[in-house]
Amino acid sequence: MKKYLDEKIFDVLKEFKHLAEQKGLIVYAVALKGSQNYNLDDEDSDIDANLVFIPTLKQIRTNETFKFTLPEGEVTCHNIYSFAEIVAKGNPQWVEVCNTDYVIGDLGIFKNYKINPSALKGMMMEKVTAFDRLYPSREKYVKEFGYDPKQLHHIIRLYDVLQKDVNFYKYTDEEKQHMLDIKRGRFPGNVEDAFKLRDEYVQKVQEIYEQRKLEYTPQKVDLDLIDKIVFAELLRVHIINPFS
Repeated sequence: MKKYLDEKIFDVLKEFKHLAEQKGLIVYAVALKGSQNYNLDDEDSDIDANLVFIPTLKQIRTNETFKFTLPEGEVTCHNIYSFAEIVAKGNPQWVEVCNTDYVIGDLGIFKNYKINPSALKGMMMEKVTAFDRLYPSREKYVKEFGYDPKQLHHIIRLYDVLQKDVNFYKYTDEEKQHMLDIKRGRFPGNVEDAFKLRDEYVQKVQEIYEQRKLEYTPQKVDLDLIDKIVFAELLRVHIINPFS
C-alpha cells in the first residue's frame, strides 16, 4: 500500500525548498529520488530528494554542504557545479533524479546524461555486499528472512534498468506486484532461493555489462552553460533584492 499520494510528495518537495531558502540557498530545483519514481513505494517508503542550488561566491569557496530532514524524509543539497559533475559520471541514482516526474524547478539541462554501466554495476555490487549484513537500519529484516529483501529487489531493479537501457524503469500491473512481493520478503519462498535469485541476476548484469561498457562514452559537463545559468540567477536575485 502506498504511504503517500502524489499531492503529498509535492507538498514535501515544496517544504524542502522552503527550508533551503530559509537557510539562504538560491534553489534551482528539488527532485524526488527513490521508490516512488519506479512505482515501488509502500508503507515503509520515505520521501527523499536532491536539491540543486545556485551557489554564491562564498558557498563556492567554502563548498559547504546542506541537508534538511522532515518527518517524511530528507533532502540532500548540492550546488549546481558539484551536482553536474556527479550526474556526468552516470550514477543511476543521479540520472534518475534528473528524469523524475516529481520535480519543482527544471533539470532539463541534465536529461541528456546517460547511466554509466560501470557505475550501475558498482551500485549493484553494493547491494550484494549488503544482502545479509546486519546493518542497524535493516537488521530486523535480515534476522527475519536470513537476507534483506530490499537489497534483492534493488538488484533486480538495476538489472531491468541496464537490460532495458532506460534512466529508470517504472513498474506496473503484475510486474509491480511481483517486485513488491520481493521487496517485502514474500518471494522467493526461502533464503536459499533468495541467494540463488540474487546470483542469477548478478550473472545477468555481468553478461550485459561487458557489451554496454564498450558502448559507453564518457560524459562531460558544459561549464559554459552552467556559468550562464548561475550568472543569470545571481543577477535575478540581486535585482529583486539588491541587499541579499
